[in-house]
This record gives sequence, C-alpha cells and structure tokens, in this order.
Amino acid sequence: MKLSLSTLCPILLSTVLCATFVGCNVVRFTLNTPITQNDVAFIVPGQTTLADVITKLGTPDSITDSYTGVVATYRFLDMKYSRVNFGWLLKFWSPVDADLLISRTGLGTDALELLCDSNWVVTHHSFLRRLSGHSFNPYPF
Repeated sequence: MKLSLSTLCPILLSTVLCATFVGCNVVRFTLNTPITQNDVAFIVPGQTTLADVITKLGTPDSITDSYTGVVATYRFLDMKYSRVNFGWLLKFWSPVDADLLISRTGLGTDALELLCDSNWVVTHHSFLRRLSGHSFNPYPF
C-alpha cells in the first residue's frame, strides 16, 4: 500500500503538533476573589462607610492607620502561567534532558485600597495593579 503525499502530509503534521503540545503547560491560580470595577461601583466617596464595604466585599486583609484616618486593603491574586518545552521532543534521542523553555508568568498581587476618614467613611478608593514584566522568558538562555 502506497500513501500519496496529500494523505501523508496531514498525518505527519498532526503527529508533530500533538507531540509538541504534550510539552505544554498552562496553569491558572486564583487567591481570594478578584475584585473588579463593577464590584466597587456602589462606593460613593464621602457617603459609603467601611461597614458598608465590609458587608459587600468581606473583611479587608489589612487596616493601617494614616494621618487622616485608616487605609483598608483588599489583596487578591490572579496568576497565569504558561510554558512550552521545545526540548521535550529531543529526550527520545538525546542522552541529555534538553529543556528549551519559553514561559510566561503573571505573578504578583493586585489590591484595592480604601482611604477612610476618622468617622470610617470612605473618602478615596483605588486599585493597585502589579507591573507587567517581560512577555516571554526563554530558558536556559
């Protein structure tokens, strides 16, 4: 039985793609519930109290004194990690485990900070976002 080139190409291409994707890892990790703009839309500076915020969002992670009152901080983490190991295919023919990785990690915590006056009324609120790093990190280079 002879296979034609038009039949052999898709089979070979799909085999190479499947073998490549076996060396891929994708992970998502969430710590605390991520807070969005829609979650804090009810906050009206000068009117909403910290008790109202705690009722809706739960207890803050930290409360710190400031010169004008207190700062309440809600921290959350939404990490994404992906990795492709192009050296995975070489392990069948090479005596050395050749890791040729390209990875991307979005590691770091985000936060919502609320500034309250001495009467526990929210005067300001803002999100603190982590800085994004390099898009991809090649390893071992």
